Amino acid sequence: MLRSTLVSLLLVVCLVSPLTAGTSVRVSIHGDLFFNGVAAPPLGNAQTGPMTVTFLLDTDQFLSSPNFPVRGYVIDEDSFEVQFTGGTVVGIQNPFAGTPYFVIRDNDPGVDGFYLTTNNPDFPLAVALEQNGGFGAFKQAFEVTYGGSTLPSLDLIDAVGSYDFTGLSVFHLAIEDGPFQAMNADYSSMEIEVEGGPWTDEGCALAGAAGDPVLVGSGSLAGGSGNAFDLSNAAPGATSGLFVGLASNPTPFKGGTLKPVPFFGPLILPTSGVGGFTLPFVMPAGVPSGTELYAQWAIQDAGAVLGVALSNAIRGVTP
Repeated sequence: MLRSTLVSLLLVVCLVSPLTAGTSVRVSIHGDLFFNGVAAPPLGNAQTGPMTVTFLLDTDQFLSSPNFPVRGYVIDEDSFEVQFTGGTVVGIQNPFAGTPYFVIRDNDPGVDGFYLTTNNPDFPLAVALEQNGGFGAFKQAFEVTYGGSTLPSLDLIDAVGSYDFTGLSVFHLAIEDGPFQAMNADYSSMEIEVEGGPWTDEGCALAGAAGDPVLVGSGSLAGGSGNAFDLSNAAPGATSGLFVGLASNPTPFKGGTLKPVPFFGPLILPTSGVGGFTLPFVMPAGVPSGTELYAQWAIQDAGAVLGVALSNAIRGVTP
């Protein structure tokens, strides 16, 4: 019964409508604070060492610029925190004077990247924190710029993944007091991940010409719920196959490792012109709670070791 139910999932996966509700996404920006010129607490108590900026976004809450290839996703004010070594934690100004955004920049021009800003997504302007300095509120500034092939689109789900210094050309992580950088940090890495979902990254990607293809699962996997497989950073216009299985038995495959073994399918589809796509599906009813679902893409890619790249595998568990 379970096997036939999941086979039916593969049969309908290309025919259903996309997700109708927004997906919650967590951003975690990591750096190393090396200068603190703030005297007053709580920021004055922050010790040099690792710092992290975290906040939540909704994939449906955004503002696209009419002027530049950028899109600003609205930051959940209650979720925003700057955490320092020694236990100091500072939030965003709440209520916020305007709208705080986390901005995705795609090929603008020839570069991709991310930054924090307020009201208008066109330019990085930082976001106000809950502590005042000499020029109004202290502001958390952040901007990084990567090569133009880092992101396939302005879609937040396409940006899910881990980022570090690879391909990095601009990095700015500081807390500003008007024209002054009151606290300064070295950027180290960032994660953008679906929040609180049933999906986990199981690794085992095999690089193609553009690096590792990235697969992300979204949705709750509850019976009747809208879900999706989101593939990015794959070879554009290439034949690809989706492997789905109920178990993980890592097996050598085309110079890499295929984890959904035994598998249903593969379901054969071409990638888009930017090397990825979102494949929505409705989870069939009747799948027992705790059922594991593994998925992984194989993509024809002349840049891969044996002509086939593999995405990371993902694991989903039904509620």
